[in-house]
Amino acid sequence: MKKKNNPKCHPERREGSQDPSVVSLLQDDGQAVFFNSQRGFGLLEMIIAVAIVITALAGFLETERVSLRLLRTEKDNLEATFLAQEGLEAARILRDQSWTNNISTLTSGSVYYPVFQNNAWSLSPSSPGLVDGKYTRTLVFNTAYRDPQDKISSAGTADPNTKKVVSAISWNTSTGSKQQQLVSYLTNFQGYLQVGNETKTIYYDDADTDADLGGFPSNNSGNGDAVQSFTTSTMSLQATKVELLIRRATSNPSNIFAEIRTNPTGTVLGSTAVFNSSLLPLTPTWTELRFSAPISLAASTKYYLRLRSVPSSTDAFSGSSGTIYWSYRQTSQSPYAGGEAIRYVGRLSNPDDAGQTLSQYDFGFRIYTLQ
Repeated sequence: MKKKNNPKCHPERREGSQDPSVVSLLQDDGQAVFFNSQRGFGLLEMIIAVAIVITALAGFLETERVSLRLLRTEKDNLEATFLAQEGLEAARILRDQSWTNNISTLTSGSVYYPVFQNNAWSLSPSSPGLVDGKYTRTLVFNTAYRDPQDKISSAGTADPNTKKVVSAISWNTSTGSKQQQLVSYLTNFQGYLQVGNETKTIYYDDADTDADLGGFPSNNSGNGDAVQSFTTSTMSLQATKVELLIRRATSNPSNIFAEIRTNPTGTVLGSTAVFNSSLLPLTPTWTELRFSAPISLAASTKYYLRLRSVPSSTDAFSGSSGTIYWSYRQTSQSPYAGGEAIRYVGRLSNPDDAGQTLSQYDFGFRIYTLQ
């Protein structure tokens, strides 16, 4: 009877092998099967390798996250710096337009919000909302002091022609609130310029009616501008500024400026700086509008003082808003012998429309000239 094969194998070292991990299994029939004894370590090595890769990737991702956070923080800081600089520039623009009307009347230490509207800067005591949906921008005008050597100091004599301005930007982040500040000083340098003696030369002071005569600005109706004509004396003049008896009737009317023309729609001889109408009181006040340079006026000549708005009141749906009341007086004939009031000049986008002459009316105005 044949002997059955025994399935059992007997491990033995392969003769002549230099690799101790190679082992042979000798079967009963004398045939050998070889295998690698280190093959069982492959899974462990793979797990370790994957863990190393995952750890490295996690480190890279954390580094990227930190880098993005730092870049975002740097971006916020840079934007805040630019906005603070823009706030200081807005204060300088308002100073250049009129120290008397825009700066000297502000309450020291109070918070104001710079607002760019109708193509002009203004200051509001209430917040207009976030800038770019994120930042709050404020301006604070503080009293500036000078020491005995006339240098700016923390204490000493208050200088009414200098203000310390703090432009602050604040915003919220995931880690809390942040703030950026810039500090500068504003000086009423125009008050030190020698411009000669100014005299109220041509004027009508008796306007006593506080009502809406010109419909100015036209609140997007395109009703046009208000005009007052005047006549010079027997000598040539250099006009430096005008004063108008005006007030605001709404909370935030369009900004205004004045022109002197050869006729209501004629050549512009000069114009004033834009005035922030939100600073106008609710009662009639003589408001100064200064020309950027003196305007030469010929003797015994009729001119036209035209009140304009930004955006233009002559264009329907331009964004102009009102109303501003220019005080006037009505009599049986023009109470001011040198001219008359005119309304609706340039209405409905027609630059040649000379408006409606009001022969029984005159607006309150003053023209100052160099003597």
